Amino acid sequence: MSSAWGSAIIPALVAVAVIMVPGLLATWPLRLSAHARIAVGGASGIAVVGLAGVIAGLVRIPFTAAPVLITAAVVGVALWTLLRKVAPRGRDEPPPRMPRASVVVAWGLAAVAIAFLAFSQVPDPSRISQTYDNVFHLAAIAHILETGDASSLTLRTLIETDKTWAFYPSGWHSIVALTAQLSGAGVPVAVNATWLAVAVAIWVPGSAWLAVVLLPQFDRVLVSCVATLLSATFAAMPYTLLTWGSLYPTFLATAVLPVAIAAPVAIRGLRRGESRRLPALGGSTAATAAALGLVAVCFAQPRVLASWALIIAPFVISSAVAAYRSALARGGVTARRARMLLVGFLAAALLMTAAVFSYAVFGLGLFERPLTDRLSGPQARGDQSIAQGLLQVLAQSWPTGVAVGPTLPAAVLAVAVLIGIVAAGRRRGFRWMAVAYASVAILFALAAGSDDVLTKLLTALWYKDRYRLSSVLPVLGVTLATFGILALAARVRGRLMRTLPLVLAAATASSAILGLAVGGLPRDVAFVFRLPSTAASTEVVSAAQIEFLRASASWIPPDQRVLGDPWDGSALSLVYGGREPVFPHVNGQWDAQRAILATRLDGIGDDPAVCAALDALRVRFVVYAPHEFGGGDPSGNKFAAIHAAVQAGLFTTVATDGDSSLLRIDQCGPLPAN
Repeated sequence: MSSAWGSAIIPALVAVAVIMVPGLLATWPLRLSAHARIAVGGASGIAVVGLAGVIAGLVRIPFTAAPVLITAAVVGVALWTLLRKVAPRGRDEPPPRMPRASVVVAWGLAAVAIAFLAFSQVPDPSRISQTYDNVFHLAAIAHILETGDASSLTLRTLIETDKTWAFYPSGWHSIVALTAQLSGAGVPVAVNATWLAVAVAIWVPGSAWLAVVLLPQFDRVLVSCVATLLSATFAAMPYTLLTWGSLYPTFLATAVLPVAIAAPVAIRGLRRGESRRLPALGGSTAATAAALGLVAVCFAQPRVLASWALIIAPFVISSAVAAYRSALARGGVTARRARMLLVGFLAAALLMTAAVFSYAVFGLGLFERPLTDRLSGPQARGDQSIAQGLLQVLAQSWPTGVAVGPTLPAAVLAVAVLIGIVAAGRRRGFRWMAVAYASVAILFALAAGSDDVLTKLLTALWYKDRYRLSSVLPVLGVTLATFGILALAARVRGRLMRTLPLVLAAATASSAILGLAVGGLPRDVAFVFRLPSTAASTEVVSAAQIEFLRASASWIPPDQRVLGDPWDGSALSLVYGGREPVFPHVNGQWDAQRAILATRLDGIGDDPAVCAALDALRVRFVVYAPHEFGGGDPSGNKFAAIHAAVQAGLFTTVATDGDSSLLRIDQCGPLPAN
């Protein structure tokens, strides 16, 4: 990484504080070990930030750190009041045996590895991901900073402009906005700093805590050290969600998944008394942690709940079957109650299936057009065989969304995962992990290798997107690789048994990180973050266009919007120039006035509706930098009238740098007063 990245250190630390301070404040009444507190606190921070955004929007106060801290304090007091009545005194987890410094060292090494693999070939932190999804994400962050509205209940009105309420999860955008507010960094720097903060402060400790919960037969801190090192080595998470999309909200939600899975699983051992060393949580503590984790997923990207359900379902089923068998063996009243609960469970499952099917039919219009016509975009198109997908899973060789192909196989890491799968499959109470991992792997292979109707039905909740599915595998992959290393090391007796797992983990992590570096993962990230000096072609913007947007603010009054084709980079005029764009994303459901400007602007001399739309939206300037981001609009040019009007010379050029132009609309006269 270049020295320019030094300017991102403070914003990254601020991003960590934005997440952790409200999370720790909200969860202080929970009885947790230090490791669990960090993991749960990170997830809870996202939940609190998202909730604060909704509350601030409802009471119409600006979204700043103040409502976040107030919300965190209220949640903390509410939990303290509740848990005082239902939770026993004392901590749920015994103290660790190994020095905690070892975990901190492993955490630091993982952080360095993540930063290196993600950004070592990106010249500076002010660069943006030049991808389709990021146009909206950047515009949404700038919108929050400009308006003070971070409510998930209204964020989608940015692109559904004819609505007053439209849900879109604002967790990612709110955290970045707070980071920018508190650090003084620009939006692009705050985005990259927040990505690092989430990867290091949420994904890494969460993955390690999940491994601790799922592997109670091993020393907890030893498990934590091994899992912490391995959490930085899977290409599928966190890296490919940066190169594909970039899917920032999905990345944030996936980073929370380990906590959302670990919390409900941790309650099992306490109830069964399986092991005195099991890091079990009390029922109220586990329920609270699980609820906060799921709320965090909802505020990050609620579609990731499907991934959570896919992983947790085998655990729930296996636990229910074991409990049912135990109840039947006892006989009497216990057996009768178990049968009644089984009937209730099956009825609930049937009702849930009916509800999901009804939503698919009436909410998503399942039968309005053939399923063969759906899920056919570039993210959903199967372009390899199913066998290739399964081999990628086995070899830990993952597509990154960049056309050069998947990452190099991580042979040592792959072997560790396979040993972990075998070890889990051989032991009662652990087989569900192998089943869950295999389920996700099969869906990934189907999404990447098949376009038939059954595949589309099975993978629809993930948009039939292989990258969303592949990112779920490391959630359990870290634990399985840890299991493999520890199971292998357990065969060795004597003092070597204490150090061998760390040696094996270090070797596994080093080989995987080296393979990712040599295989081109940093190069793929750099490609996504490329920034031409002039004349963007397939990119969203060039460096020259960014400077032009900044300079244009001196011409455009602050109370006016700026018009332009969003495929030409004008959607980022608020990010770089502080002036709201008429079209803040390349795709949307636009109101009547915006639709007129997109399709009839070139008729401004003859069509009075054009001037009426310009007046209603307060527009007198057009920013124009014609190029075809991503190869152009695949659904056809929906903004052709803007190009036609400019090319016909209908407007007055105010400024130009040769690539970009700022033009004034004079046909409609001065704007009416507000």
